[in-house]
Amino acid sequence: MARRLRRALIGSSMRLVLRGPLWNGRSAPACTGPYGPADGEGMTLLLLGDSSSVSVGALRREETVGAVLAGALVARWGGRVDVEVHARVGATTAGLARQVRAAVRREGPGVALILIGGNDVFLPGRSARRARLLGAHVERLRAAGLHVVVGTCPDIGAAPALRAWSRAVGTWRSRRLAVRQAEAALAAGAVVVSLTAPEFRSAPDELYCADGFHPSGRGYALYLERVSVAVCEAAAASREARTAWAGEADFGGSAEAARCVVSLPGSCLLPLGRPVRGVAVRPFTPPPSAAAGVTVPGSRRGERSPAGTVR
Repeated sequence: MARRLRRALIGSSMRLVLRGPLWNGRSAPACTGPYGPADGEGMTLLLLGDSSSVSVGALRREETVGAVLAGALVARWGGRVDVEVHARVGATTAGLARQVRAAVRREGPGVALILIGGNDVFLPGRSARRARLLGAHVERLRAAGLHVVVGTCPDIGAAPALRAWSRAVGTWRSRRLAVRQAEAALAAGAVVVSLTAPEFRSAPDELYCADGFHPSGRGYALYLERVSVAVCEAAAASREARTAWAGEADFGGSAEAARCVVSLPGSCLLPLGRPVRGVAVRPFTPPPSAAAGVTVPGSRRGERSPAGTVR
């Protein structure tokens, strides 16, 4: 009953701010399964969250979150990567509990990636409460032996699918939620990556899919350039059986460091020690292909897919 009520509330709030229907996720390519060599030591990559983790808006398997990140891990470590998708279209932070329960039942080394927040932005309620829930989810995953990466809420207000009156509100609430998410996730021991990306405002026709809300294949590629840095950090810690990161702190606490998700777009934040005694920040450096303007294959706003309900 609670899940049905939550989905109804999300649907109602999104219909108020959207100009039209969104892709419903049925056409999102599947990315579950093994990647890399069949033998040898393996690692599990678990995708939790909303339509961003499901890769709604991508048109080909090789554009999906699971395929791109698994490819990066295989290229770096050479071992097998098993991708599991527990994410659900339309999920909110409050609805992550079911996904977390499924994730902690698996065994062996693994990394859990959480992409959540887009459906929370226009819901009533305080971002601080949603951030506390996220922190509790991270703590449960960490207690189960998983290393966790949290991608902060992107700028929902940049989406062309939003009605004009809602865009400024969406941006303000997105940024506020992103900072709160980063603070709570860092304190709980997660690696945090900023998904603040001004490029989505400057090139919306290329970076959003046809519904004007979800990323296109190229939009996912831009996000995943940033996320892959954090996932590889978490995978390294998992392979080496490290429970925390060591090094020199750039910030003394998670609250101060959390503001980097807005001021340093794309940055990777590493919690130092357990309990956390400081945070190291690694600013994002675009790869040579991006700096040179090389086109990444992806969908364009003119491409079609079945329309449906909310994320």
